[in-house]
Amino acid sequence: MHPVSVPSQPFTATPAKQVVSSSNALRKAIHFVNLRRAGKSSGNLAMNSISKPAPGSETSGREDFAVGDKDAVVIVDHGSRRQESNLLLNDFVEMFRAKTSYRIVEPAHMELAEPTIKDAFGKCVQQGASRVIVSPYFLSPGRHWKQDIPALAAEASREHSNIPYLVTAPLGLHELMVDIMNDRIKYCLRHVAGDIDECTVCAGTGKCRLYS
Repeated sequence: MHPVSVPSQPFTATPAKQVVSSSNALRKAIHFVNLRRAGKSSGNLAMNSISKPAPGSETSGREDFAVGDKDAVVIVDHGSRRQESNLLLNDFVEMFRAKTSYRIVEPAHMELAEPTIKDAFGKCVQQGASRVIVSPYFLSPGRHWKQDIPALAAEASREHSNIPYLVTAPLGLHELMVDIMNDRIKYCLRHVAGDIDECTVCAGTGKCRLYS
């Protein structure tokens, strides 16, 4: 096989709160692909968590994969004892809500901090969610994605048995991740050179510097 080069547009370094955004069409396509793959999988994606819709609310065909006004997203990170790290998830949730068509988006931490997945799930239902999409803010499909998050999501759903839910794949390999990492590297190099302040990730830590 011959290697295939994928053209990538150059990126302008931006602060963490303005990290790469793609077009609405691309975002919707990504959501559709993720949901489609997860819906077809019978493995660890959602621990068979996509239940049948309540009587009278059945949908058919591609409608199940469309974003509805009552679809909710719970974005889950690991959770940290460092409050600054937990607050970054809140910032990302605000960005996600502003740039997508999802009306109900809640943050959750797998452990060590609140709100928990159970808290976030319940809050989504209180806001009128008829389907909850649990999306891990993780890079790789490790044990937390395979076991811990599905188990916590299943526990959370027991109090809302009429609400179907889905645990999506983690971020994993995606072409846009290359641009994000490249943007981060460029920003840190500019900070080291004294051109710009620390980004919101490193703010106040003094960690972003050259070591020798």
